[in-house]
Amino acid sequence: METLEKIASMIINCGAIEIKDVEGGEDPFVYTTGNRGPGYVMIKGLVGQPAVLKFLTKKLAHKVIDTTEFDFIEGTATGGMIPGWQLRNDVSEILGREIPFCYLRSKKDGGHGELITGDRNNPLIQKGMRALVVEELVNYTETTVNAAEEFRNAGYPVSHAACIFSYDHEESNTRLKEKGVTLIPLITLPQLLAISEANGLIHKRLIQSYKHFLRDPLEWQLSRNLAVPSDTAKSAIKKGYSMSRLNEKEALERGAPPGKIRDGLVYWIQNKK
Repeated sequence: METLEKIASMIINCGAIEIKDVEGGEDPFVYTTGNRGPGYVMIKGLVGQPAVLKFLTKKLAHKVIDTTEFDFIEGTATGGMIPGWQLRNDVSEILGREIPFCYLRSKKDGGHGELITGDRNNPLIQKGMRALVVEELVNYTETTVNAAEEFRNAGYPVSHAACIFSYDHEESNTRLKEKGVTLIPLITLPQLLAISEANGLIHKRLIQSYKHFLRDPLEWQLSRNLAVPSDTAKSAIKKGYSMSRLNEKEALERGAPPGKIRDGLVYWIQNKK
């Protein structure tokens, strides 16, 4: 537990997790989905803090070696590339032998049109060798399971993926199980929040707000009278909430994120009784 506490403390102290004081007047974070919430985790930014990243990947290296067997490591672009490479270095050092590495792009035009980079004409990586998929952070697992499928289709079995940080929620865990991928996280969000609360690393009120959001992002937003994007509004309506669609001007007046409106998202607001 001492090591886990040190990992949590390091992630917090290096600024990789932030929780906004929304009740105190701070604006919530805007997520890719257009929803808003109090917390944000930025593990990929640790590439700018080499000592921190090396500490975390070295701990993860011991964990993956103890958990599974693999022949080479894959880093998923872009966030998993540098942590994956550093993990490869750590694993190679611990095992005393060279572990090959390659990375996976989301798109490639021109050349060979390949998505996997590093295996072509490489005598160190042969068909049938087992790949370990690596990301810096796993939330909804889409890129994780896509990477596993891409490597399986290319002839490389994948049973495990590894990451520094996992949100560890039920929806993602179910998806991983369905796709036959076992995730090896160094630390999970529930673990980090529990350690933070027990040791006073983050103010308890902020932790409770973030936990509320994680339990029910919809209710967290509606209880604060925030406008929500269409997909979230549909979920609200299914749960019995009365919602009204906002035009662009109304959405901006209600504080909806301008950038998401420019991207074409439509926002809705809860009708007050």
